[in-house]
Amino acid sequence: MRWEAFIPVLNNDIPVFIHAQRSLQIKAAVEWCSKNDLKMILMGGADSWKEWEILKENDIPVIYENPLSLPMRRDERTDTKYTVPRKLWEKGVKFCTIGSTSNFQTPHQRGLPYHAAMTAAFGLPKDEALKSITLYAAEILGISEYVGSLEIGKDATLIVTTGDPLEITSNVEIAFINGAQTDLSDRHKSLDNKYREKYRQIKENSQE
Repeated sequence: MRWEAFIPVLNNDIPVFIHAQRSLQIKAAVEWCSKNDLKMILMGGADSWKEWEILKENDIPVIYENPLSLPMRRDERTDTKYTVPRKLWEKGVKFCTIGSTSNFQTPHQRGLPYHAAMTAAFGLPKDEALKSITLYAAEILGISEYVGSLEIGKDATLIVTTGDPLEITSNVEIAFINGAQTDLSDRHKSLDNKYREKYRQIKENSQE
């Protein structure tokens, strides 16, 4: 019974997500899925730019992980991870961008726009970089009918920012999930407000 959840994968109703970084791992994963007639989505994909041909041939999208990280090999250029999305885009391989898949990185997913921004700084068109964390992610996950872009008929799940969402100087002012405004308060903001008020009072008292 523990394998029952795998039935939709075997029936090709949903894809199987395989985490692979190196070329040999990617090739083995593609071969295994092809042999077993399974739909595959590649996660990680550090070497996906090297294996773009088999990925494109088998129509396998890439959930590219953590552009803001060091290369896997000491002899690789320091900008290797930053340039992978551009290379995949140039070859016509479907991809989206995410942060780290480590459980310890969950609190840091707020930095996702800056992962995309770095890929834009290293050659990926800026509109493509934005799509890589919005529309393309929704398409790969099969939910683009509901989210991923601002279109009539989709869920009103969106953010309003003070500027370019890929710029670190921009702030999220308002967020909606399914049309309902979401409370953006957190401990960081409460502490900021607390100490701004504290030092404002100290300044006022010192001037009296």
